[in-house]
Amino acid sequence: MTFTADIKEELARVSPSRRCCRLAELSALLHLEGVLHLSGPHRLTLHTESENAAVARKIFTYLKDLFGISVELRVEKAARLRGHNCYCLYMNDGERTVQILNELGLIDNSLRPVLGVPVRISRRFCCGIAYLRGAFLGGGYVSRPDQPAHMEINFQHAEMAEGLTELMARYSLQPHLTHREGHIVLYGKSRGEQVDFLALCGAHKAVLHLESAAVFRDIREKVNRRVNSETANLERAIGAAQNQLRDIRLIESGTGLEALPPSLREIAEVRMLHPEASMKELGDYTDPPLSKSAAYHRLLRIHSIASKLG
Repeated sequence: MTFTADIKEELARVSPSRRCCRLAELSALLHLEGVLHLSGPHRLTLHTESENAAVARKIFTYLKDLFGISVELRVEKAARLRGHNCYCLYMNDGERTVQILNELGLIDNSLRPVLGVPVRISRRFCCGIAYLRGAFLGGGYVSRPDQPAHMEINFQHAEMAEGLTELMARYSLQPHLTHREGHIVLYGKSRGEQVDFLALCGAHKAVLHLESAAVFRDIREKVNRRVNSETANLERAIGAAQNQLRDIRLIESGTGLEALPPSLREIAEVRMLHPEASMKELGDYTDPPLSKSAAYHRLLRIHSIASKLG
């Protein structure tokens, strides 16, 4: 099961206590997943399908609880889903269907489809949240926690996309709109936008999953940076020690270490005895001990002498 499917499973279990919120959520769900058919004068039928059993079950339950009707449910194999199950619901109750669709804000009093977000359905604060939840259940997608952050909801009509953008702005959410393959896509590209939206809709388990993954990813990146930094420092120290040993051997084969001043001869002998030692450790091995800076400057003087010999 995909991460998006997990989120929809969780959101499908969220059941508002208020009838108005259930109407709003069902309205958004049917707006995004429903197809209206004109089957005669003043006669409409509604067909909706979902690849998620929990979402289909929620539509079925809401229609029964809110309006006292039972819709026909079919399970079909969908080619577009690579042969996976597709849950189809059919509502053919004639004039009763028209009344229900009107109450849900899907058609107006003239039986014309409402393409945007119905204001009377979503005007309350709680109903607006329910409407957003229904919209995500109908056409939403969220990338996995281990992938770059991406969340989107797909629409057929620009009016719906623009209306949902305005609705999300009421809750301090700022999505973006784009067109893709004949669809209008409302999307967000940051992990914060994902978390804020899902928390608002009630997907708290998914929010915890995203946030824990973000913390783990941040710790892993910090550890990697630390390891890379220490590896680079170690490589530089090893390279510097090899160069110092080369300088010392050049002097040893040329004029001999005895020709060096006692202070330089001492640090040269210490370096030859401890080729892997750090600069601080080299200073500690001398008598009396030297600071790291003093040991470094003595080795610089040795390098200068070796350069003249070279």
